[in-house]
Amino acid sequence: MKYSTFEPINYKKLSLLIENSIKDRILEGEFPPGSRLPNEFEIGKQFGVSLVTVREALKGLETFGLIEKRKGKGGGIFVAEPRSEYVKTTLFHFLNHKKFTSRDLSELRMIIEPVACKLASKRISDAEISRLERNIEYCESLIEKTGGALSRDDFFRLEESNIEFHSIIGEATQNPVLVLTMDYVLDFMFSFKKTTLAPSSEFSNSIIKDHKLILEQLKKRKGASAEKMMISHLQNVEFYLRENVKENEDDWQSLR
Repeated sequence: MKYSTFEPINYKKLSLLIENSIKDRILEGEFPPGSRLPNEFEIGKQFGVSLVTVREALKGLETFGLIEKRKGKGGGIFVAEPRSEYVKTTLFHFLNHKKFTSRDLSELRMIIEPVACKLASKRISDAEISRLERNIEYCESLIEKTGGALSRDDFFRLEESNIEFHSIIGEATQNPVLVLTMDYVLDFMFSFKKTTLAPSSEFSNSIIKDHKLILEQLKKRKGASAEKMMISHLQNVEFYLRENVKENEDDWQSLR
């Protein structure tokens, strides 16, 4: 009789099974944020595996920000509070391997942000309107303070404020999925600009001008007009990037 052969079980495969088992229970709410997990020895005992396998599984959970290890008195293994930074970092590294470009980000922004702007016009609060006004005032004061001769640090302070302006609009939609998506996309765009753009007061002034037009329509709660202003703004940004970022011309497709 011919017997089938068996392959030895790789401890890394075992660790992945354990990692997924614990992860599922965390995501299902069995272990809420802040709760303490059993120690490494107890986890190994419950799963019937070695400490090496347990530590490999915990390393994976820690990488994804699902658990954290605390030292000292009262320390141990705890379920971490949800933080988008872990997902963002993982996604950024993944997309980097896919060689994404500013054109890809611009296309996605054109799909998401005009709709977000229209939705925000119906839900935006007076407090959020005030935040947008202060954002613009800060940008104008920074340009005035520098006399238009922006240093690299000044330019990227303005870019950070630019990201904040769009983030506030995202928050005003009161749609958590949309907020998270915009947060990722805007962070990617900021990282991209930081490594490719040179300081330009002309570009920064054009951003402020567009933001004022968008804010004006949001204050009037005119969704269609706010959406139209956002489309125009994103087209202006896309044009500037196309003219000033050195990428393969074949990567660019007009968003108009």
